[in-house]
Amino acid sequence: MTSSPRAPRRVAIPDFCGRPLTLSGDARQWEAAGPEEGDCLLLGLGPEDPAALPFAASGRVFWLDCPEIRRALPEAPPPPSSWREVSPEQAVSLAARCRRYFYRPGLRLAPEFWGPLLGRMAAACCPLPPRPAGAEPLLILPGDERGLLHLELRHAARELGLRVLDYPPDKGGAALFPLLRRAAAHAPAMLLSVNLRGLDAEGRLAHACLAAGISVVIWCVDNPWHLLSAARGPWWRDCRICVTDASFLEGLRQAGAQHVSLLPLAVAPHMWHAPLCRRDGPPLFVGRSAFPRKGSFFAAASVPPALLAEGLELVAADDPAPPDFHWWHERLGGDCWPGTAVRCVGLGAESCSQARRVHWVRETLSQGKLRLVGDDGWRDVLPGAPVEPPVDYYAGLPELYARSGAVLNVTSLLLPHSLSQRHFDVWAAHGLLLSDATPGLEIFPASLTEPMRLRRPADLPERLEAFAASPEKTEAFCAAWREELRAKHGYARRLQTLWRLREEDGR
Repeated sequence: MTSSPRAPRRVAIPDFCGRPLTLSGDARQWEAAGPEEGDCLLLGLGPEDPAALPFAASGRVFWLDCPEIRRALPEAPPPPSSWREVSPEQAVSLAARCRRYFYRPGLRLAPEFWGPLLGRMAAACCPLPPRPAGAEPLLILPGDERGLLHLELRHAARELGLRVLDYPPDKGGAALFPLLRRAAAHAPAMLLSVNLRGLDAEGRLAHACLAAGISVVIWCVDNPWHLLSAARGPWWRDCRICVTDASFLEGLRQAGAQHVSLLPLAVAPHMWHAPLCRRDGPPLFVGRSAFPRKGSFFAAASVPPALLAEGLELVAADDPAPPDFHWWHERLGGDCWPGTAVRCVGLGAESCSQARRVHWVRETLSQGKLRLVGDDGWRDVLPGAPVEPPVDYYAGLPELYARSGAVLNVTSLLLPHSLSQRHFDVWAAHGLLLSDATPGLEIFPASLTEPMRLRRPADLPERLEAFAASPEKTEAFCAAWREELRAKHGYARRLQTLWRLREEDGR
């Protein structure tokens, strides 16, 4: 009678934020990298006898583990005495010539130990050549022309004389450094990720870039906590985090972010080329009926019905302090990171935001004509409303802005102090924007914002009449907006700001 193989020993210890993590000593838990032949560099010993691991059977074995993890596993067998323990610095110097085996759970147990160390190893295994004197700065831009803000940022980089490396976000971090070696005539200076595009959840690419002296900037143009809920470790705290809503700055700092700043959106350059038309069309609202991919993103989230009812009452009453993301967070409590619990806060805010958007559109329709351009979801949330299909942002929208009597903006409660792309684009396209009173407007002179600011939907007819009654003053007002935007609010200016912040960060 043969005995069955011994089941892998499993133990549970807290991960970096106190959640229990069950560990296995199965060899499949180790990730292999590096040359097929040569010495073995074991990064993390696991909970069982490391001598039983099949990849440690031949050649010299160097090993390194996080002391904190070893202390949490007091019963784990020690490595064989013939194996040589190395320091983190020695592990980095050995990395390129050894077959490396990394115990993957280590990144959840001790990400602040393993994350930067793996980044240093990745940079050491594919070292970048010395930067030539006078080399042009290189901006690494994950994504392609279909990605949010990709075309705008690429255009801005050209304005500033920066070279751009379009880095496909599905390539994974391992492909970037060979690409950079082939671009040796330039000096990689910054990786700019919009909404974490191109960055892996474990932060490996970010750590590798930082180890190689490349700044990593994450520009959160959507709710930053929604975006960071996908991050599995605290690696983002070492990056430059930029947000379009200043109300999130303090919370990010309290959560450990080292470099945080406000970076609003800017004018999309193609909007300047809109035809000069008479603004004789009806007022226009262009936008989605709901948060994109709302169903899947909030699939595991829920909110108390009584609290939702309270929030919806505030929306219906046009309360000047609407139930935004911070209102919901104050009432539901909890940490915004790590984990996905913050999506409950977001679900509450989005539910109220959708109701508010519908409320403003419905009230405007009841006061007269309104041209509504958006997705089919509008037919469900506002039955009977005349809905026109979406138009192409680059081809059709500029002229639509130019011909409309005015364009209405209703700020999302997920980004309650933000500015939308409309706050910049409509004016550049020779349009006239009327917006709810988002605090984000404070970046502009009060002489420009006060005439176009709405406290409630009922303000819209009176404001339209005032602009229509004084065509010359209206044209001068719109021209003043365009002058302000040309001078201070292009995407090239935003990139210049990032370059200045990079210098402040010492990168």
